[in-house]
Amino acid sequence: MRVFLDTTYLLPVVGIEIDLPDDLLERLFSSDHSFVMNELSLFELFGKASRFMSRDKKAEERFYIGMKSILSSEIDIKPIFTLDTLSVSLEVYEEIKDLPDCPITATALCDSDVMLTEAGDIPKAVDFEVLNLKAFADRYL
Repeated sequence: MRVFLDTTYLLPVVGIEIDLPDDLLERLFSSDHSFVMNELSLFELFGKASRFMSRDKKAEERFYIGMKSILSSEIDIKPIFTLDTLSVSLEVYEEIKDLPDCPITATALCDSDVMLTEAGDIPKAVDFEVLNLKAFADRYL
């Protein structure tokens, strides 16, 4: 199954802790599913990590190593916009007002079988399978 990853699930890779069970993240990334992401998530990771990097050299190193890991992984990184996702981004903007979530959601709709996100507004905005990590683990891991 092609699983779209929202930015949240990549934060630990660049050294930023999240409030999700480590065992579920380990099960997710060790599964046989293939993963898809939007390259906008790379920018979001940089933005979130930059808050720590200016005052902590180790945070900068963790970010660099994590980004190298993501970029060299088998995650299918899609462009921010394509001809297919542009119109979908505009459609979901009516329901999802967080601007970065529009192309991210559009990519999930066009290029995956299911979207993983902790955002509560996205499942209500689209006619597509959108699950949080716990629900995904219960159903597919």
